[in-house]
Amino acid sequence: MLLFEHYVEPSPIHGLGVFSAMFIPNGSKVWEFHPAIDRVVPRTMFANLPEHVLQQVAMRSEYLSNEDAYMWGLDGDQFMNHSIDPNVQKIGSELFACRDIRIGDEITCDYREIVVPGFNPVDGLPHSGHFVS
Repeated sequence: MLLFEHYVEPSPIHGLGVFSAMFIPNGSKVWEFHPAIDRVVPRTMFANLPEHVLQQVAMRSEYLSNEDAYMWGLDGDQFMNHSIDPNVQKIGSELFACRDIRIGDEITCDYREIVVPGFNPVDGLPHSGHFVS
């Protein structure tokens, strides 16, 4: 669950992005798991879903290898885009601002840390072996 006021709009990076509606100081916790907002679904539950649904999950979820499951946030988190110079970083199971974030800044993370099955930041192609299709 994102812990700050935010909004979703077209992104110069890709598709839609999540943007800060408030100033976030460096070091602030910006995301933590909350079971009412964040869903963890075992990979086996996706086996018989239509391809268009699988593609949405692949682009909007995080693959949790230790659980062989996908986590999908029901807030703006699902629109967080990749950057090689992100403004949030994963520490343990939470995300923190790694520099000051201004109002209107797009919130970005590093998909080398947070595995989004539909995009591999190394080659720009989907990750292999993470998704049932």
